[in-house]
Amino acid sequence: MMTFYYSMKQMLRTPLRSILFFVLVGISALLLAVGGSLLYQSSGMEREFEKIYTTIATVEQKQEEVRTIPVWDETLQDYYYINHGVYGDRIPDEVLDFDGAPYLTEAKLRPHLGAYVEQMYQGIGRTTVITVEAEVTETRTASESIPLRITKVLEGAREEGEIVWFCDEHSEEAVTLEAGKTYIMQLREQGVVHGDLAAQNALDPFELEYGFTNGIVSSQFTPEGEQKPDPYLESGENKGVRYDEVTDGFYETESGKRWLNVAHTQEYENRTIPVTPVGATKLLLPFYRGEAVIEEGRDISGEEYETGADVCLIPRQLAVLLQKEVGDRVTLPLYYADYSYIGGNGMSAPTILNTDGEIYPVFDEREYEIVGIYTVSQSAEKDDSELGMYEVIIPWNTVPEEAWSENITGTGAGYMKSYNTSFQIPNGSIAEYMEGWKKQGIDGLEIKFYDNGYTELKEDLESRKMTSKIFLTGGLAMAFLILLFFANLFISGQQERIAVERLLGRMKRQCAVSVLSGMLVLAAAGIFCGSATGYVTAGMVGQQTETELKFDTTYSNAAVQAVQEEEEKEAREETEEETEEETEEETEEETGKAKETVESRKTVGEKKPPVSLAVGSGIVLFILTVLISAGYMKATLKKEVLQMLGESEEI
Repeated sequence: MMTFYYSMKQMLRTPLRSILFFVLVGISALLLAVGGSLLYQSSGMEREFEKIYTTIATVEQKQEEVRTIPVWDETLQDYYYINHGVYGDRIPDEVLDFDGAPYLTEAKLRPHLGAYVEQMYQGIGRTTVITVEAEVTETRTASESIPLRITKVLEGAREEGEIVWFCDEHSEEAVTLEAGKTYIMQLREQGVVHGDLAAQNALDPFELEYGFTNGIVSSQFTPEGEQKPDPYLESGENKGVRYDEVTDGFYETESGKRWLNVAHTQEYENRTIPVTPVGATKLLLPFYRGEAVIEEGRDISGEEYETGADVCLIPRQLAVLLQKEVGDRVTLPLYYADYSYIGGNGMSAPTILNTDGEIYPVFDEREYEIVGIYTVSQSAEKDDSELGMYEVIIPWNTVPEEAWSENITGTGAGYMKSYNTSFQIPNGSIAEYMEGWKKQGIDGLEIKFYDNGYTELKEDLESRKMTSKIFLTGGLAMAFLILLFFANLFISGQQERIAVERLLGRMKRQCAVSVLSGMLVLAAAGIFCGSATGYVTAGMVGQQTETELKFDTTYSNAAVQAVQEEEEKEAREETEEETEEETEEETEEETGKAKETVESRKTVGEKKPPVSLAVGSGIVLFILTVLISAGYMKATLKKEVLQMLGESEEI
């Protein structure tokens, strides 16, 4: 104890020097604690962001020009004009597979596949689309609404003998139907009746009229996006594709057989659901933006996507219609592929016939396990990325791409659009990707990236990591120089004392303890104060400068508000809860997602550095102090007593 006492007494004889040593060592400890804590926070946030954030991109082929197209209006006896975008040569998705592209999920031009599901509809049909045999009582040109009497119903909710109104208003030369002949045609509701006959004879001035559909025309395409020719229609043997005259033996002819096949259109429309093969669920923008949420079950796993497992996600409405739950299996007979936009619709194929005049045959049929059921928020954006009605999601690798090569229908097949082509790359690699893409020299594609602000976050994190490294490096360098200087100063200034103690018979170890104990205690005190202050400072800096995790606010902000409202409701009286029951049901979907959002914010935004970081940095600094001071002390004790006395006199 006396040794320690005299050591401290010796330190206090030079108070300014001792205070300066205490302060500088404390500052070094503070810098180390702050630097270590900020580096820990930044690295932790970076890892969390990697789990939460995803970077995807959509690809769209640019239109080369916009043309004005005239459309004839028989009622106005004049043209009206619409603008129509025109594309150049089709650019295949293979151009995106360039060397060095850092894909996590490669870019693929996705179709939606039509699946015929018998259980979807059990009714007798609708009046919107009908295939009928009909006749007129007088020969008339259908430039305005004219009455047709149905003589036979092949499809649709109409009856024989019923009168419907028909107009061929979009043809520059409207069709003329002759009395005494029976015609077969497929008709679709198109607008309100008009013209003199309708004004005189229609029971309702707002009654809907019918117009022609595509009839027996096929819209089959090749995988390269070229429309396949129809040998029968191009041969000239068939007079009309929109209607035909029915004569004896008509249904034994090629045209008759085609019309019988076309008569199944409504049956297929009612029972067809879109199935989308994709490489990852988040490649679909509604899922990426949080507008579509898996509310029951789970997402398709990465391994299932990779191996092409027979699993699927289905919407809640479809699960209700088919009476399916998570874990059940659903059979999907796939019979056509369409690259066109479907929006919120179901089947979008313009015709169910291929160029052979047959209904597209099933090219793939298998049972899929339902692993998740999703819902789409009512506030979801109504744009090209909108999910189709009853849209089912399956892994891209489940169905071989060549399987649907002979079953491609639609319009404009083969062009990459934002709703059918997307890919995923690592977070923070947009600049790297675009640098490689520009080298390809292709300017006909527009690539749009979505990362929810990760690039900006990454820059902020890198800036914080650089700051923390500067603190760490500066703290270590400062500590090393300070310890070298003060160890030399303290020990060199006490060489006379060391020499006297040696002459009095003290051992070298005792002399070292006598000289260093005060210095080490003072250093320990400074390190403790500096580390503690550094820990508190790091926490304050983290709260003030921390970049908040940015979710897609279109959905998550409303959802977070829903959570807050739910918490308020729990505190209200039971009488108030009864009046709010309907509101709670409407926000149940948002509440589930929002809780996950709030937890994610807490996980990332409230993570504090552990005390062990400050303690560890302090211990490292103290060990460095011991090593440097002990090194100086060892070098001093090696000197002879007379040498130390001589050097002390010089000092």
